[in-house]
Amino acid sequence: MSAEAREALSAGEALSAGEALSAALSAASGLKRLFDAAGHRLYLVGGVVREAVAGRFLAGADLDCTTDARPATVRRIVSDAATSVWTQGERFGTIGCVVEGRAFEITTHRAEHYERQSRKPVVAFGDDVIQDLARRDFTVNAMAIDTADGALIDPHGGQDDLVAGVLRTPLDPAVSFGDDPLRMLRAARFVASHGLAPDDALVGAVRAMGDRLDIVSVERVRDEFEKLLLLDYPLEGFRFLFRTGLIGRVVEDLARHDPAEVGRITAAVAAEPAARWASLFVRDSAETASACLRRLRCSNAVVSSAAALIATQARLAETGSSRPDVRRFVASSPAPVDAAVAFAIAVATASGRSTDRLLDFAGTLTELRRVEDVDDLTLPVDGDEVMAVLGLDPGPEVGRALAFLRERAFEEGPPSKAEAVEALQQWRATDYCAEP
Repeated sequence: MSAEAREALSAGEALSAGEALSAALSAASGLKRLFDAAGHRLYLVGGVVREAVAGRFLAGADLDCTTDARPATVRRIVSDAATSVWTQGERFGTIGCVVEGRAFEITTHRAEHYERQSRKPVVAFGDDVIQDLARRDFTVNAMAIDTADGALIDPHGGQDDLVAGVLRTPLDPAVSFGDDPLRMLRAARFVASHGLAPDDALVGAVRAMGDRLDIVSVERVRDEFEKLLLLDYPLEGFRFLFRTGLIGRVVEDLARHDPAEVGRITAAVAAEPAARWASLFVRDSAETASACLRRLRCSNAVVSSAAALIATQARLAETGSSRPDVRRFVASSPAPVDAAVAFAIAVATASGRSTDRLLDFAGTLTELRRVEDVDDLTLPVDGDEVMAVLGLDPGPEVGRALAFLRERAFEEGPPSKAEAVEALQQWRATDYCAEP
C-alpha cells in the first residue's frame, strides 16, 4: 500500500477498492502465515470484503475468515500464536481468536440450512469456498479475498450489485430464506444501512415466506431487529418491513402505524437501545411497550428504561415550565431527566409538533441548576428530627410535616437545615392543628 493510502486509512478517508483490499490483506497477514504453515487455505469474507470493495476499511474492525480446515484444526493452528481463543461457536464451525492484536472469527467452509420446523441450523462442513459463498445471505456478502494471492472471489456478482445498489441473494431467495429465515429480517438492515434496493424476487419471497420467521428464536429475531433500530437512518428498512408485511411478525403492534413516521422518530432519538425501542411506542403507552418488549425477551433494564421514557414523555407534554413545576417533575421522574427531555424534544420534532414548552422546561431546568441542586431535593431533616423539633410521637403527623417540607421545597427551592427547622416551627404554630 502506498504512503498516501496509509495516511488516508489512518485518517478514516475513502480509499480505492484496491487500496482497501490491500489494507484488509495486511491486517490478516499474521493469521495467513499460520494457515500457510499448516497447509490450509484462508479467505477473508463478509463485511470486511464488502466494505473493501466499496473503498472502505475500518482499521479496528474484527475480521471474518473462512477456511477448509476443520474447527479442531483451526484451534490447533492458532493456539500458540493467539493471545486469546474462544470456542463458543465451535460446534457451528467457528473459532475466535486474537492474533497480533487483531480479532478474527474463523469459520470452516460450510453449507447450512434449517429443518422445516427447527430453530437451529444444521451445519455441514465443506472444502470449497465457492460452495460456502453460495450459502451466504446476500451477493454483497458472498465475496471472498484469497489471502494466498489477494484475488477477489465473486461468483455471484456482489461487486456489480454494490455498484448498482441492488440487494439479491446468491441462490434463489426461497432457498436462501429457507436455509435461514432470519435473512428476511436482515435484508431490512442492509436496505437501510447500504442504500440497497431489494430486487423483485427477494421482495416476493419475503412476502410469501414471512411465516418462516416463526421458527427462529425470539432472541435472534430481537437482536437482528435491534441492529436495524440502532442504525443512523433506519427508515428504508422500516419501509421494507411494512411493504413485505414482515413487521407484523416482529412487532405486531407497529403494523397499524405509518412506516415513514416510525422511521423518522426512531432516527431522531438517541441511538441507544432503550430510547430506540421506546421510540416505536410513543403513540401507544408504557404498558403496551412493556408487554411487547417482554414478548421479545428484552432485558429487564431495557424494558423498564423504555417504559420510563414513554411515561415521562407523556407527562412532559402536560408539565409547565415554572420553577415549582420543574422541581416536582425532576423529583418524581421515572427516567433520568436529561434523557427524558432530549427524548421528548426529539419525538416532538420528528412528529412535526411544537417544542416550545419542552424548550421552556429545559431552560428553566438549566437556570435552576445554576443556583440549586434541583437534581437532589432530599430534605435536610428526617422523620426522627421532625419528631424532635415538633415534640411528636411516631404517627401520621410526622408524614404530614414531611409532606409540608417537600411541598415547600418544590415551591421555594431546597431549604437548609436551619430553614427547614424554622419552617416546621412556623407550620406548627399556624397549620399543625388543621385537618390534612
